[in-house]
Amino acid sequence: MSKRLDWLDIGKGLGMLLVMLGHADIPTPLKTYIYTFHMPLFFFLSGYLYNKDKFPSLKVFFKKRTKSLILPYLSFSFMAYLWFLLLNHFGLVNYKNNLLTPLLGSVIAERKTIWTVHTGALWFVACLFCTELLFYFITKIGQTKKAIGFFLLVTSVFGCFYNKMVGQPLPWNIDVAMISVGFYGAGYLFKENNKNLERFNHLKALILLLIVNLFTGYLNYLLTGERVDFYNSSLGNIILFYLSGFSGIGAFVILIKHMKKNKVLQYIGKNSFIYLAFHQKIAFFVFNLLIQKSILNFESIINHPIVEGVLYTIITVVILIPAVYTINHYFPFMLGKTTRKTMREVSLNAY
Repeated sequence: MSKRLDWLDIGKGLGMLLVMLGHADIPTPLKTYIYTFHMPLFFFLSGYLYNKDKFPSLKVFFKKRTKSLILPYLSFSFMAYLWFLLLNHFGLVNYKNNLLTPLLGSVIAERKTIWTVHTGALWFVACLFCTELLFYFITKIGQTKKAIGFFLLVTSVFGCFYNKMVGQPLPWNIDVAMISVGFYGAGYLFKENNKNLERFNHLKALILLLIVNLFTGYLNYLLTGERVDFYNSSLGNIILFYLSGFSGIGAFVILIKHMKKNKVLQYIGKNSFIYLAFHQKIAFFVFNLLIQKSILNFESIINHPIVEGVLYTIITVVILIPAVYTINHYFPFMLGKTTRKTMREVSLNAY
């Protein structure tokens, strides 16, 4: 396995831990920091893996991405829907609308509505598909790196304008895709210019980028009162949003490129799709319910929010291992693969 793929797996693994920690009950300053870059990071890493030669036509693009993104999204959404019906049956969720609405909502894929109360973090997968579709068209229109950069800028400006002027979530999260395509495209251009950018791969650059990320991220929150949150269409100040997002990505990439192999992070990274789908609506819910019912007595341990968040994250990683094994070995079609030999390709290219 090449070193290049190692750092990508580690990056996705560490990024997924940040996603789970960010969804836990942690202090506002820590959550604010994580949200400055953790979602842009996933789009960036996905863009790094984009290979335009794999998609000579729109037909080929839809065929491959239907298998690797749309079918997995619909499969996991259906599982989330069954879980939602089970909770509703036992009165553990308060849902007053038609129970068929979420099932149809998986196809509509419009976040923050009665249509997608069951899908949780799966909004990202639908958004990623639209992001890749936008980038596909951008690479077809722009034949040079400068042209691609120009169209990325135009699309991002339009997305930010829509966010500020309208802000209404659109089906398949196309409104977020218009913004996230900038980070996705940056990942692609980073790969194309990797040799020239390697001279910045050192500790001084890491510290500088981290300082910029922290300063601009918290300044954005202090000035606007908004925490960056793609799901809630919250960006705050646009300039500070991009400064904190790209500086956070830069610091993170330098960090993971200097990390040694870590089997735990690589495991989470390879199976990040499953962790994304199950951690929030299922694992966190069950863990929280057991604590409320006093089946698990962790009150003396989780009095501090940071400890609680870390505990939720670690336990979720462990308890989902059987689900990871079962899906990979017995239901590989849910991940868009037919055999175990394609597992690695899917884990890296699915998002």
